[in-house]
Amino acid sequence: MTQYNIEELKMLTQVFFALFIVADFALYLFFSNNSFPWFALLGSGIGLAIIVLCWTGKKHTYFIASLLVFTVVFSIVYNWHSIVH
Repeated sequence: MTQYNIEELKMLTQVFFALFIVADFALYLFFSNNSFPWFALLGSGIGLAIIVLCWTGKKHTYFIASLLVFTVVFSIVYNWHSIVH
């Protein structure tokens, strides 16, 4: 494997790991509460992004950016019925 392929796999792994974390936590919040606690999901996503940023600096920017994007996306998806009505 070339160094380029290894770097691409690292970036892809970071994005999929962020998707996995946010999707699982959002699904847990959806099934364990009557109304979806979007603020808890936003707070946990932003908090984890801040922790990772302080720990690693700019080394894992793809993970941090995708974590924030997926947090916003899943907050909108699970609150869609509240937003539309």
